[in-house]
Amino acid sequence: MLGSIRGKVLGFEVLTALIETRDGLGYEVEVPASYLGELKVDQECFLYLHHIVREDAQLLFGFHTKEERLLFRELIKLNGIGPRIAMAILSVFTLNDFVAAIREERINAIVAVPGVGKKTAERIVVEMRDRIDKLRINNAPIPASNQGVLDIPENPAQEEERSSAFNCEDAIGALVSLGFKENQAMTTVRAVYQPGMSAEEIIVAALQQLNKH
Repeated sequence: MLGSIRGKVLGFEVLTALIETRDGLGYEVEVPASYLGELKVDQECFLYLHHIVREDAQLLFGFHTKEERLLFRELIKLNGIGPRIAMAILSVFTLNDFVAAIREERINAIVAVPGVGKKTAERIVVEMRDRIDKLRINNAPIPASNQGVLDIPENPAQEEERSSAFNCEDAIGALVSLGFKENQAMTTVRAVYQPGMSAEEIIVAALQQLNKH
């Protein structure tokens, strides 16, 4: 089983990073959307991995810290919580914010995660409360975040406009893949966009905005 990876980021496809190791092998690793902004194309990265082997596929999920991976592993042990919902939780919440939501029993905040209904959120709170204390993840660092709500300029240069359109479309697609409605994704992307933002930066800013509601 693969437990970690170090290599150069070759590119992204929605929420999946293609990482090439020194032996020339490229691995497709799904990462939380909140971490996309920290991964840069042509730069080296290190991720802790959770490796899932199925009859029809082998899936890799990458995390910035061991605590995030540990939380992911505990989440997928819960009844009705698969890897996609667990990744959506880690995409919407920082580690400390999720711990706070569990301890304060903020059901509505957890329901905001795509694919999580009220009954599921209530079960997550009940079952994760003791797990969080045992895992000792309450002191994990909170990733840096970007702030601000910005508008797309009405008359950007043609080249910049074309690049911006592609980045915004990629960001919208990523949000939809997490379970957000397309109209909600489009509105949020337009609200947070500013010139020069990559698709990954747009996704991070959009998730931060969505998590405020």
